[in-house]
Amino acid sequence: MFSKKITVADNQRVVVLNDQKFHKVLSAGTHKLWDPLGYLSFVTFDINNMFLESENQQRQFHKHPELAEHIQHWTIASDEVGLLYFNEMLWGIIAPSEQVYLWKDAGNSRLEHVNIAQNIELANSLLQQVNKSDMNSATHLVRSPGRAAVKPVAEVMVDKQHKGLLYIDNQFIKELEPGPYGFWQLNQRVEVKIYDLRNQLLEIGGQEILSKDRVSLRINLSANIRVTDAQLAANKVDKVDDFVYKSLQLALREAVGTKTLDELLVDKLYINDTVKELAQQSLAAVGVALESVGVKDIILPGEMKAILNQVVEAQKAAEANVIKRREETAATRSLHNTAKVMENNPTLLRLKELEALEKVAEKVGNLNVYGGLEGLMNSAVKLA
Repeated sequence: MFSKKITVADNQRVVVLNDQKFHKVLSAGTHKLWDPLGYLSFVTFDINNMFLESENQQRQFHKHPELAEHIQHWTIASDEVGLLYFNEMLWGIIAPSEQVYLWKDAGNSRLEHVNIAQNIELANSLLQQVNKSDMNSATHLVRSPGRAAVKPVAEVMVDKQHKGLLYIDNQFIKELEPGPYGFWQLNQRVEVKIYDLRNQLLEIGGQEILSKDRVSLRINLSANIRVTDAQLAANKVDKVDDFVYKSLQLALREAVGTKTLDELLVDKLYINDTVKELAQQSLAAVGVALESVGVKDIILPGEMKAILNQVVEAQKAAEANVIKRREETAATRSLHNTAKVMENNPTLLRLKELEALEKVAEKVGNLNVYGGLEGLMNSAVKLA
């Protein structure tokens, strides 16, 4: 009646309190404690959970050496993170400015301190280890209750033919070449801007523009651009594509607005050359090269298209009439020259008559001739 029997499992440790004050720690086994006044109470801990999470027991750690014999204690500085290894496997990441209390009997544990102020970037081997152990999550970040849950590492992949720009707390740090990266983001804001350095095709579609003679045109334009200086582009503009789009849009309006519709249709390369000339310098100032510009199509309003078709039809009809008259004149001139030659050459005239007779004879089944060759020729003349 005046004693208590306590059985402690292998995965347990029991803290004995005497009148709510620390008394001793019970390890695995069966224990018999003398308690005539009933002042003893017991707090059971599962050491498989590893951490001594009770704030009251953490305070007792610093007062009672017997408790300290069972607990491993580490302090993480404000500019550090702790890499907690359990049986040589990465088990968790300790947030900056944290106190860690770990049951020693939970297993073979060790803590590696990493100064994140001096080493913000993770080595590739450590990044692979974090990913392999699935440690880059808020659930594996050891922190005080109430502290925000965040992923400890910002992971970035810079693809080939791309350029990355690293910013820490909005301050540019360095350029990143293609490859995987990891950065500690527990005490600072990490941002990586990635730019594609390859040629890119940008479509400027459906622009309604008035020409110099007030004809409404709808023009679709395509441009081939390439980022040549990623850092300059990041410093000058927020979004490269938006800036390029608006620059080409303004250049297109300026180019079309100074020419009439007829001039634009006659000089098909004018828009390409002019837009490139107008936009090239402004784009180069933000680290973008304008490689080429091309008009895909020019769309006219329905009424204007019908009128233009009538104009083209009239022009083609006039051209056809001119050609017809030219051919008729040439034929008449040829006949005149032939007649003059035959007038002064009876033999040639006779050959021409025979040629005509041959053509007539091809169309006649039977031909009766009276009066010799002279009669034949007269008959030919009548048949003709």
